[in-house]
Amino acid sequence: MLSDKISEELTYVGKEPGVQALRQAYNQTLNELDSYFDLCRTSYDDRRNEWPGKSRDLRKHGSDAFPWEGAADMESHVIDERVTKLVSLFISSMKRANIRAYPVEMGDISRSKIVSNFLKWMVSSGYIPRFTQEMELGANYMLERGLLITYVGWHREDRRFLQTLDINQIAQISPELAAIILEGNDDEQIIQLIKTTFDGVTDRKAKRALKEIRKSGVAELPVVRRQIDVPDVKTLAPDGDFMFPAYVTDPQRSPYCFWRTYYTAQELENKVVTDGWDEDFVDYMIEHYRGVNIDSIEREQEGRRSISLTDSAYEADELIEVIHCYQRLVDPEDSSEGIYETVIHKDFDGNEGLGVPSYAKFSLMNGYEDYPVVVTKLSEDSKRLYDTQTIPDVLRGIQQQVKVERDSRIDRNSLATLPPIMHPVGNAPKDWGPGRYIPYRRKGEFEFGPTPNFNQGSLEMEQTMERQANAMVGLDFQDPISQMRRQFLVDKFLAHCADVLKLAYRCFQRFGPDSIFFRVTGSPDPQIFDKGNPDENFDILIDYDVLNSDPEAQENKLNQLVSLTQLDVNGRISIDRLLEVAASSIDPTLADAVLQPAEEAQEQIVKQVTDDLTKIFAGIEMPARPNGGQIALQVIQQYASQPDVAQRIEQDEAFRARMEKYQGQYMFAMQQMQNAQIGRIGTDPAQMGQVDTQNL
Repeated sequence: MLSDKISEELTYVGKEPGVQALRQAYNQTLNELDSYFDLCRTSYDDRRNEWPGKSRDLRKHGSDAFPWEGAADMESHVIDERVTKLVSLFISSMKRANIRAYPVEMGDISRSKIVSNFLKWMVSSGYIPRFTQEMELGANYMLERGLLITYVGWHREDRRFLQTLDINQIAQISPELAAIILEGNDDEQIIQLIKTTFDGVTDRKAKRALKEIRKSGVAELPVVRRQIDVPDVKTLAPDGDFMFPAYVTDPQRSPYCFWRTYYTAQELENKVVTDGWDEDFVDYMIEHYRGVNIDSIEREQEGRRSISLTDSAYEADELIEVIHCYQRLVDPEDSSEGIYETVIHKDFDGNEGLGVPSYAKFSLMNGYEDYPVVVTKLSEDSKRLYDTQTIPDVLRGIQQQVKVERDSRIDRNSLATLPPIMHPVGNAPKDWGPGRYIPYRRKGEFEFGPTPNFNQGSLEMEQTMERQANAMVGLDFQDPISQMRRQFLVDKFLAHCADVLKLAYRCFQRFGPDSIFFRVTGSPDPQIFDKGNPDENFDILIDYDVLNSDPEAQENKLNQLVSLTQLDVNGRISIDRLLEVAASSIDPTLADAVLQPAEEAQEQIVKQVTDDLTKIFAGIEMPARPNGGQIALQVIQQYASQPDVAQRIEQDEAFRARMEKYQGQYMFAMQQMQNAQIGRIGTDPAQMGQVDTQNL
């Protein structure tokens, strides 16, 4: 229970952050999420077949071994097989899905197509680093641990690398700095200019560099060699990396949340320059808090392996643990809200004697109305965020039963291979095995004991369990209800990806370079060239029909769509749009590459046919183009109606033959297409939808 003073510090914004209050809230959050962490530990173990007393040879040993020493203790991968299949389905769907931006306001309509194309480019080009890998990790987290949390921000960094520079090289970078160094009059001026010229250099480093130049003629100084200016998308483990209070139902309404992460000393040093972190705080962290024992999840049962759920389970001597605290704070003067970020260490309250503050950063996240994370629950069967099911939780019983059946069959086969040996009391054989000589006094003195009959029901039980497991997670491809479940899970994952892209695009509008937007869109329109108002709103939709992963089902669906066009006597179906849908269902990336806008395509056909007719007029025979028959025939008819062309057709037999052959090729191609349609639907498409008016 937090005190009133601490609650106030966690509610209202002040000149300084309430570091002690944040630390207490962080520790309380960790304690209250114990039950969820236990669920994640169990799910982790179940998926990876970890259990107490498991041996490397997958046999039972020791006094508790049952039914005998060395009995089968096999793994069963019911859970992992289905989680892995679903993850593959999610990522494949994401790669093949169509990404579209829909305008929320009328003024955004003209930009929606351009924004859609830009979002596709952000994903396909790698502009969002490791986007596919982060979403794959997220799919695993959502299925295995019931929650998917993705951080979305912006990463701007000038990667500075130390170089040994002499005075001539310094002169190439800054002639002014080289000149005053050679003059050597004012050390303070030189130090300030070194700091200005070489970004990120502290007073201490500048003094050392000046001393080295005067002593040896060279100095080590940081030079920017690589600039990073990209979206920052990270999937965070819900059981240790990113945490909300246990009572939260709506993550974006939470008063605070925490992101626990780890930095190298070099990364912390860069934060001073790129993010404005306090230099004294950073130096103190590097000196006193370098080296962490990244929390490994302690197993309750003796003998279980220590496995971390947060990606590392080892002593990390070069890492420093840092907590990013996000708060929704209220201004007491006008009750306005703001999202604030405070960077702290969970064990550091500051050092007043050395003048070291208790935090590295405290600032308003300008332009943010929500926390910079997207959160998705696997199952909405409870309002509380951390009350969620996991796939291991659902399939645990089935996996255990399958294991029992497999262990039983292996033990039965072991008995059948080498049954128990019956022998007289006190007269056991001294040796046993293939090719062994066993002495006996009378026939029948030694014999095999009875072997259990093979249980066919065990195989049937296992197969039934496997089918049930598939049905429960949407992987029974023969069951329509299972298909709906599969589509539901894919839609949930893709909705998360869409929200991530929406937030990434908003970050780009705030922080991204204009030049990239112009280069990708290629539009000279100043209104379009502008990245747009960061407050403009688009609904981002990423949709994919899971049936499209089945080639036969996909073909049937496309054939049905084509058949509908034959009923469309009023032209309500857009053939161009139908072509886009068909191509996108095959491969969205290739569709974007090969499909051009309808207007451009028509202009191209007109130009090509016009060029062909010019050559035919000049006496060159030209073949018909493979597409655009209807437009081509219209161009040919218009061309032939021109007086000079019509006169030559009448008088020049060779020219007339070339024209007739060129036109005939287009007519033949269109007739073939019509015949193919008749073959599919059983009638002439030209007659479909017509009404007999003779008797009206």
